[in-house]
Amino acid sequence: MPPSQQHAVSSDMTVPAPQESLGAVLFMESWPAPTIDPAENSRMGRLAPHVVACAHATVVMDLQRPDVDMVVWGRRIPATWEGTLTNCSQVPSALTFAGTPSEIADSLANPALHQDWSPLILTDVRDLSALFGALTGGVRQHIQLITPSRGETAFELPPDALRLICAYGNAGPEWCGSQNPKSGIVSTLTPFAVAFIKGAAEGKLGCLHRLPANIANGARPGPVLVMDTISR
Repeated sequence: MPPSQQHAVSSDMTVPAPQESLGAVLFMESWPAPTIDPAENSRMGRLAPHVVACAHATVVMDLQRPDVDMVVWGRRIPATWEGTLTNCSQVPSALTFAGTPSEIADSLANPALHQDWSPLILTDVRDLSALFGALTGGVRQHIQLITPSRGETAFELPPDALRLICAYGNAGPEWCGSQNPKSGIVSTLTPFAVAFIKGAAEGKLGCLHRLPANIANGARPGPVLVMDTISR
């Protein structure tokens, strides 16, 4: 199994938080090549996705790079979010929306949704939909807020140009560092981290990922946001 390559980079970038300033940590993962540069060689002879992650939101700009398959914004959320959402035992009914970012925002403002879903989650979905729209030129979006069913889920590729995925709970989605999940390294995204996964044409390389499975104690992993572009 080819080893992963990690490059820790110190930077002056900070993520604003109440009464504190947190330094960002950037890492890149690449198999089997030791670096993801140069871009012209990005998809030649490599067997696994190139992933860039950072605590600073500006990492999403790396989506413009043709040699990057997935970008992870490992955001730092307020402690009140974590306490409120990870301790929530309620299992709301799934929500599905389709439309432009403004239409999604209007749908999320429906007071009836607040009976089942935390306002924190709904507000965050609205904000992430706006960010997703800015990155994709405002194309229509398909949004799901779901609680994964018990049992293992299958790895998949995004169905269109770009997918956003974020878990609100005790477990995060998983992604595979290989094109073969049975033999590749499987990594877990931290809860509340936002992953932007590029779509891949049939027969091309891409970043395989899946919704979180059950946690060790058998508890549910919590709600997951899945947001896709609709280009057709």
